[in-house]
Amino acid sequence: MNCQVHQLPELETATSGTREALQAIIHTILFIRSPGPVAPHDVHCESFQTTYTRIATDHDQQLPINEHSSSQGRTLSSDRQHHYNQQQLPNSYHKSDLDRKVDDSIETFLRTLTPIGPELMRGNLAVSFFERRSKNKLFGLVNQEEKVVWEQWILRVVVNNTPRPMGEDEASVIERQRIQVRE
Repeated sequence: MNCQVHQLPELETATSGTREALQAIIHTILFIRSPGPVAPHDVHCESFQTTYTRIATDHDQQLPINEHSSSQGRTLSSDRQHHYNQQQLPNSYHKSDLDRKVDDSIETFLRTLTPIGPELMRGNLAVSFFERRSKNKLFGLVNQEEKVVWEQWILRVVVNNTPRPMGEDEASVIERQRIQVRE
């Protein structure tokens, strides 16, 4: 089976917006590639002032207005990651399997980012769609399952840990504008 690979452009984000950016991208991929009818759910990204559509779950009605995360029953894998603390959710909110898988994959990815320079870290994230097949070995005595990937989305991520200038002086304003243009 041929594997179709989609190489997305490199994404550079500030540390504070990395989780939200990855959630938006992964949920968008899962929504557009979902096999069969799914209900849409719009989510607003505070860090990027944009809205994306994801697969709606039974728990979406319980989400706080600014909360967003979920995942599909697909494999999300990464090769580099760095630790990132997970937000505390209200007790009434129980994450769906979709949410947990996306969040766990992002968490794993963030823990394994590798430094590439002062205040910069890099990693690759892959969203793979696959089919499980049985494979017989040893004259049919041993049955083994294999995953055959038929589509893969590769995202290269650079995380910029440089603190944003917060002053109101002219140099701080110019630097914030420069950083905003790059993002």
